[in-house]
Amino acid sequence: MSKFSLKHMTEEEIKHYEQPLAFYLQHEKIETLKNICKYYQIKGYSNKKKDEQIDLIVSHVFKDFTAADRMFENMSVEDYNVLNHLLIADTFSTEAEREMPAQNFMFVKEGRVFIPADIKEYLRRYVVEKSQSQQQSDEVKLLVSAVNLYGYFSLAHYRLLAERFTGSQQTEEQLAEELQGIATVKDGFVLNPLIEAAHFSGMGIESKRQYYIPDTWEQFQHYFAFEYYEDSPEIQALLRFLDSYIIDTEQQKDVQDTIIVMMKMIDNPANLTAILQDMIDQNVLRALDMNQASVLMLNAYQTVRNWHLGGYKMIEMKQPVPRVINKRVEKKSKKKKKKNISRIKK
Repeated sequence: MSKFSLKHMTEEEIKHYEQPLAFYLQHEKIETLKNICKYYQIKGYSNKKKDEQIDLIVSHVFKDFTAADRMFENMSVEDYNVLNHLLIADTFSTEAEREMPAQNFMFVKEGRVFIPADIKEYLRRYVVEKSQSQQQSDEVKLLVSAVNLYGYFSLAHYRLLAERFTGSQQTEEQLAEELQGIATVKDGFVLNPLIEAAHFSGMGIESKRQYYIPDTWEQFQHYFAFEYYEDSPEIQALLRFLDSYIIDTEQQKDVQDTIIVMMKMIDNPANLTAILQDMIDQNVLRALDMNQASVLMLNAYQTVRNWHLGGYKMIEMKQPVPRVINKRVEKKSKKKKKKNISRIKK
């Protein structure tokens, strides 16, 4: 068994340290493995050797979503926030100055928390499936969908969404109190975990921000899955072009999801090709014609709902310049107050 050491790894190598669950379990003590088996009510582990216990755990976890249900039963809000960040990000580790229960399958070493690659894929599928069921409350769906659609949004807008889609009559102050420990709230804004709170300032944003609101609750719920996007010919053209450059065909969906999620985050189209260059540097994509790729990336980018545009697509904005958008916000906000915001139920 190779030693799990970060000593000779670069920051980028640590972020993208991709290993399966079995790898991390190999570095845990026998007593820890037994505790995991007890937690997940796995039978027949007591007299097994370490490798056999690991096989039992891995087989139990990935056979269905029973383990995922059990995992979330007792997961703390703090651990959930770390997990949510790792599920959204295209990396496999993040900084964390805390210990975590082994049954959450996030492993801490030298001030970093790591998520196994197969656990990350497993929990992503779990979240998507659960979003299609009624097992998640409307309040959870509202929060996660808003975070994934807007990137960051004001408590004032969240109050509007809650009233429209869940019938809530809570004030902004009550919503902020409810979100404590569940989401990152700063300067009156709720932030996506990918946004560094320390570098965020909400000063003067609200009077300049415009928010796209889906017509129905069903449409809004689609964004519960972080990688969700509305398809377009431009997006399909880009993905078809990239297909032949993906080195590992089994990673096709991960590559596509990462590109779409990154497009939602980028506020400068000039940085679009950096997404592809990073994937080439990481041996995810083969070298390609950047001139052709940049045209396809820009066309696709204009049809993706961008976080920095408040959930709007660039092609929906007549003049996608911040100052022009700000003027339009002020005009439209007055009209929205007059609209009927009765609840639209599934």
